[in-house]
Amino acid sequence: MSKAPLGARLGAATLPRLAGRSIDGAPIEWPHYPRRFDRRICHLGIGRFHRAHQARVLHTLLQQGDAEGWGLCAIGLRGQDRPTLDALRAQDGLYSLTETDGASRRIRVIGSIMQCIDASSDASEAIATIADATTRIVSLTITEAGYCLDANGRLDLRHADIAHDLADAASPRSAPGLLVRALELRRRIGGHGLTLMSCDNLIDNGKRLRTALVDLARARDPALAQWIDAHCRFPCSMVDRITPGADPERERALCEELGVHDAAPVLCENWLQWVVEDDFADGRPAFERAGVVLCDDVPAHERLKVGLLNGGHSAIAHIGLLRGHRGVHEAMADPLIAGWLATYLHCVAETLDAPPGIDVDDYCASLTRRFGNAALDDTLLRLAEDSSAKFRQTLLPPLRQRIARGMSVDVLARAVALWLHYLARLPADGGDYRDVAAAALVPLARAAEGSSESWAFVRTALALTEHEAAVVCAAVDGHLHVLTQSGVAALATP
Repeated sequence: MSKAPLGARLGAATLPRLAGRSIDGAPIEWPHYPRRFDRRICHLGIGRFHRAHQARVLHTLLQQGDAEGWGLCAIGLRGQDRPTLDALRAQDGLYSLTETDGASRRIRVIGSIMQCIDASSDASEAIATIADATTRIVSLTITEAGYCLDANGRLDLRHADIAHDLADAASPRSAPGLLVRALELRRRIGGHGLTLMSCDNLIDNGKRLRTALVDLARARDPALAQWIDAHCRFPCSMVDRITPGADPERERALCEELGVHDAAPVLCENWLQWVVEDDFADGRPAFERAGVVLCDDVPAHERLKVGLLNGGHSAIAHIGLLRGHRGVHEAMADPLIAGWLATYLHCVAETLDAPPGIDVDDYCASLTRRFGNAALDDTLLRLAEDSSAKFRQTLLPPLRQRIARGMSVDVLARAVALWLHYLARLPADGGDYRDVAAAALVPLARAAEGSSESWAFVRTALALTEHEAAVVCAAVDGHLHVLTQSGVAALATP
């Protein structure tokens, strides 16, 4: 396709410029539906993943004529959400989504976001909007930390944001605080219960969200907690689509091809999976008509995805960086890393019961292909971010199962040793490595590597019992010795 000179910003007025245009032989898709709603889905966490996933699904339904009257309201909770919200507002909520498998691309202009609210400094508009009768569903992609839960899975009432929200409910800082305040108002005006749908990479995510909200409500008003528990629904869901971070150079090239300036483009793979529990309080779009799977056993799908996809990402991140790679696809082209990934996936798969109709070997093979998608140019540093939280989700469950069954923990202990080895080489402040626990873990990793004794690191990084930690540390200590004596290649070899 020939490049057109850049003119105005993407928006409702410039959509006609895309008519008849194509990229890689596929027409550019743009909204052909009325962009107005009387049934609202509010979404907390207006990041790239949501715009590649849930917003894309609703767009597909609207385009098909299967979701008339539904629309998304994007709510930003953090100051860093403002640039995206400002870009979307300036573009009438429109943005381009490029889906690629490496061989070809498909570009859609997504129109399902029809309202934007910045709640980072003033939450009053967001509270009123969620309380309004037109809002039927609130969905979230805020990551595990945003739920403010403690190590036991209950709301952490000592968390700074939760303590603030208990003292000043009208100006909440946390997602639970915002939602409980909105539900309080909704109850007061006689509204129906809401569906609150977590779309984060957490096993039993709906149950965790229910716990956070009911615990906070109970601390303020037990009657409100009872109303939330009785009238609101918290379906579990599993979401899957690899969506790398922003790349300004790639985005400029896309704008040249589009012929309009898009300040909020998203690139993702062409794989999309969404499994959700069919438990909604006040209606829902016909998600199944866009390929969403509605089932009763979402946690089985989530365990498979979190253990293998998310776990696989974490498993290759540190060894890939230690081997000098930058991109995920570059690491997958390294035979040593590809072999290590296969070993890791097999070890985790031995602890999983696959959902009906899913062949685990085929699923693992699909992950290898997806990780190798060079068109995404995903980075290992992104995969390594927040490893302390990710390993508790991905590595801890299979680790505990293997210990309980008397199975070897050698492979999983190797993943811990590689993580420790990577951390020990970082500067004291963690450098470019983003993890809230980095300041605590980097010194412990250095000490462990110097002594080949990982006890303090393992007990701090992983929530293990003393017996479990003893089993794991015995293996990790041996692997640290191999790393310091023979290097990464010796440890990664099956």
